[in-house]
Amino acid sequence: MDVTTLPKAKHALVCPQDFSQRMNSHWTKSRSEGGLGQHSSSDLQTLWRIMGENFGTSIVEAASGVQSPWRILQPPTGTGKTQGTCVYAAMQADLNRETADTLKPVGMLIVTRLREDANSIQNTINGLAGRSVAVVHHSDNYAKPEELHESDVVIITHQAFLNAKRNLKGQDWRPWDRLVSWKGGQRLLTIIDEALANVVDESSATTENLAFVIGLIPPAVRAELPEQVAVLEEVHKVLLAYVDLEDLDGAMSLIWGEGSAPACVDFAPLISAMLALPYDRIVYNHTSTADRTRLAKRVEETINAVQSCLDQFAYYSKSGEWHSINSAALAVPLNAPGPVVLDATARANFLWDLFEEGHVRPTIPGRARDYSSVRLHVARGSGLGKNAMIERIRERLSRVRQSIEAAVRPERSVFMCVHKDVEEVITKRWAEKAKFKQFSMGHWGAVDGRNTWQDFDTALILGLPYRPQTWATNMFCALQGAQDNQWLKSPEWKQYKNVRKEMEQRQLSVSVIQAMNRICCRHVIDAEGRCPAADIFIVLPHDGTGDAILDDIKADMPGIIVSPWDFSLDPAKEKRPRAGSSHVRLIEYMRKATAGIVSLSVIQHALQLSSVKKLRETLNNTAHPTTQALMELGVKYIPGVGRGSKSFLVKAA
Repeated sequence: MDVTTLPKAKHALVCPQDFSQRMNSHWTKSRSEGGLGQHSSSDLQTLWRIMGENFGTSIVEAASGVQSPWRILQPPTGTGKTQGTCVYAAMQADLNRETADTLKPVGMLIVTRLREDANSIQNTINGLAGRSVAVVHHSDNYAKPEELHESDVVIITHQAFLNAKRNLKGQDWRPWDRLVSWKGGQRLLTIIDEALANVVDESSATTENLAFVIGLIPPAVRAELPEQVAVLEEVHKVLLAYVDLEDLDGAMSLIWGEGSAPACVDFAPLISAMLALPYDRIVYNHTSTADRTRLAKRVEETINAVQSCLDQFAYYSKSGEWHSINSAALAVPLNAPGPVVLDATARANFLWDLFEEGHVRPTIPGRARDYSSVRLHVARGSGLGKNAMIERIRERLSRVRQSIEAAVRPERSVFMCVHKDVEEVITKRWAEKAKFKQFSMGHWGAVDGRNTWQDFDTALILGLPYRPQTWATNMFCALQGAQDNQWLKSPEWKQYKNVRKEMEQRQLSVSVIQAMNRICCRHVIDAEGRCPAADIFIVLPHDGTGDAILDDIKADMPGIIVSPWDFSLDPAKEKRPRAGSSHVRLIEYMRKATAGIVSLSVIQHALQLSSVKKLRETLNNTAHPTTQALMELGVKYIPGVGRGSKSFLVKAA
């Protein structure tokens, strides 16, 4: 449905071509004139026109009472998706006023990641419109009911958007109605800037936490709420039964499906009664407001997790020594009016694959950006998850620092993305005395979409944000429904033999690409879509996951130059032949052998080897520890030359 082909539209619709032209003017006008001072191109103008067309189509569908599919647009970072949203909103507000006597006005809901982003968007829209047409509605600045009713545009955070769905679950429509209704009727366009975070409400309760909560329930509460206590104890017993199963096939197993829970109970009275307990004195026998608050939160989260498992579905999961009952539910209000998502990492984001027929991905220009001035320095390593990084950061940091300071000049500005738990160590040992013009850190989960480091020219990505093993299962089940034991054991879906592994890898790609694009590579400096020169250093895993992440980076950042980074996160370990192996036996055999020639056939017979093929490969590798050990004994390998020729070892006298 193309809004440009509607001759008698009843609503005020911004012309996509007009929007592209207005955005082009805003994009190229100097900053002193109120513009962005960027370079434009025909690809960018086409991209903006496509954005305008999809905004308009979503409006028309919503106005017609049609539940629009989610339109997932992937404007590359630095192509003005947020600024374009602001320009379109200001134009829509102006058109609403200009056509008030002839056409129905169009209200908009804009969803952005952070409160400061919401404030910035509000200021930009109102500045472009020359009057107050947009209001923010978040925890730092709740809009008044009359402001929500009168404003053409309401801007909220991702979290507020998801919380609206949670309220709907409790059949409380008022918060949602206040967001999507205004003086013009229902708002008809919802623009979501960047991929939604935390789109699934994950619920998990471990055997340890259940035992902890049950042990704290006082006799008076047991007497007052016997049904709730009995159900909580029964869930604990059910989970313990899975822990004790010796023949359980796999680390996950379905406990009950949707609507098949053994009991239905409201835990709200139990939560209320438990919150009144002085946990600090009960558990630690001292008074501490911080301890009381922390323990009360642990109790509430555990009981709420059990409630979700009873209301939805439940599966058992074992991770290390932890045994848990788990469930999940989609936290996205799918009935948002005219939803359009502007996600720079949409291609890699598996969330949209799971939406299936509930979404469409309009084609956009593929060469709106050129990253040929960005050099990605790639090293390979292991132990990149949070726990390994926390454990080894002190010994690793000196190696990282030495390598980066040797590769990056002092006049550069370095942004470093790490796990939150290692920031303090890095700050004390490096950041406070870093030899750069600027040095700043951000951590996984708090960098996506931020402009804080947009003028930095160097990025260091250290560690990867691996998700717990339940994350992919929760995400899949929330969008595709609870799965059976066969799927939990072997998670096939469509062309994917292991869809969980695919989801985990692509989520890593999304996070890495977001982190890389926090620096100056988000800026466009010429008509070809190039950016300022930048260097990005990253350590990727040795395995196929690392290869796939690199492929995703190259796909989303066309033209990027990839170079090897001669860096080892950990010192090389001395490799020794495994005790009892054929290599150890070979070394000992040659140690005792007299000087002279020993053929491989003799060695094969003496060591009772079925084949010497792998042994030849080892001996041909002069860097192999076994070959090195033989050389120390004065043993040299002489390979056969030509068909039928024999290979042998020579031990010097």
